[in-house]
Amino acid sequence: MKIYKGEVKIVVGTRSSIFVPIKNLGLIIIDEEHSDSYKQDSLPRYDAIKVAEYRAKLNNIPLVLASATPSLESKARTLKNVYTLVEIKKRANNNPLPETILVDMQKEKGNIFSKELINLINDRLNKNEQIILLLNRRGFSTFITCSNCGYTYKCPNCDITLTYHKSNDTLRCHYCSYNIKKDELCPSCHENALNYLGLGTQKVEEEIFNLFKSAKVIRMDQDTTTKKGSYQNIIDEFASGKYNILLGTQMISKGLDFAGVTLVGIINADTSLNIPDFRANEKTFSLLYQTSGRAGRGKKPGTVVIQTFNPDNKVLNYVKGNDYDSFFKYELDIRHKLYYPPFCYIALIKVLSKSYEQSSKEANIIKKHLSNKLNKNIVILGPTPSSLFKVNNIYHFQIAIKYKNEEDVLNILNEINDKYVLNKNVEVQITINPSKF
Repeated sequence: MKIYKGEVKIVVGTRSSIFVPIKNLGLIIIDEEHSDSYKQDSLPRYDAIKVAEYRAKLNNIPLVLASATPSLESKARTLKNVYTLVEIKKRANNNPLPETILVDMQKEKGNIFSKELINLINDRLNKNEQIILLLNRRGFSTFITCSNCGYTYKCPNCDITLTYHKSNDTLRCHYCSYNIKKDELCPSCHENALNYLGLGTQKVEEEIFNLFKSAKVIRMDQDTTTKKGSYQNIIDEFASGKYNILLGTQMISKGLDFAGVTLVGIINADTSLNIPDFRANEKTFSLLYQTSGRAGRGKKPGTVVIQTFNPDNKVLNYVKGNDYDSFFKYELDIRHKLYYPPFCYIALIKVLSKSYEQSSKEANIIKKHLSNKLNKNIVILGPTPSSLFKVNNIYHFQIAIKYKNEEDVLNILNEINDKYVLNKNVEVQITINPSKF
């Protein structure tokens, strides 16, 4: 109501704030424009950046898209003069960018921490300086399996393994929240042969306490920030110097400014490189580059250690060199060869049903309809099971369409949407330029 009555001049908010009824709108700023979070994939589905572009055009006002690592689509639009590029070549306080070290974990014999990172952490602790450690996976172990019979704990509702959380001794599904208490023996063969595989923030936290006895550690992930105000409390306590190591998932990668942080450690840089997504390289570069930027923001220089099993990977080496422009050219060339955005648009059709057969059948019907209606130069991929095939007992099939001109596709997508909007057995979700593919 304050906004509506004109009692405020500036509105700061999350993606839904793009709809606020502010009068006499003069400027829209979208920070971290590369982030997936501006795309809402649940109803009502919308892209906050597209809405911002519409409002800016409607009001004839500037729209500023800000990021240290712009999305490839946005950067490409600056080359076509659709967007105007404004660059900041130096840090706000003119401090030098941190030195970045790539460590080959194949030589570390399965250890979580490399010798290089252990030595640097000890050095910073002795100097009473602060450290940020990133592992973009919460929990203790990503899955538990039996070495005797091969049994693996899986969610009965979803097509994924359960993640072990040691703090409350539970196995949890990160999609539907199903959880059970862990057994001491294998539920299948009743042998004491359970193996804890994979790596999560809880396991890293335990290892920190084992290796660094004097360390005061605080963990920031989805499990420690559920209560109201907990996120800000962690930030305030770390900023005050109460803790000297902040361990977290991607929520620590941007927007944090701690003058005392002189070391950033990336525990496993390969996690995001291996996701089944054509944007995997882009997301990895952005995450690591942004996290690296947390080091050396005060008076003392910063160091970044990136632990990887792929030290020759070009993306990681572009992060090491703080070289966004070379990464952009490299990734743009790959996208061009494989015909992905920004060289085309993508429409993603998801077909959901409680019945595997029904979901598969309707997906094939939709594919046939698209093949008959669309021009032959439009690429149709699928139908295939989605990367998350079964979630909460719902089966997901998907069809992807690659196209150049929206007019050729949108009318047919509207026809499909109208056909299924009242169907109780099958749900069809259509997303233009999805953040996850």
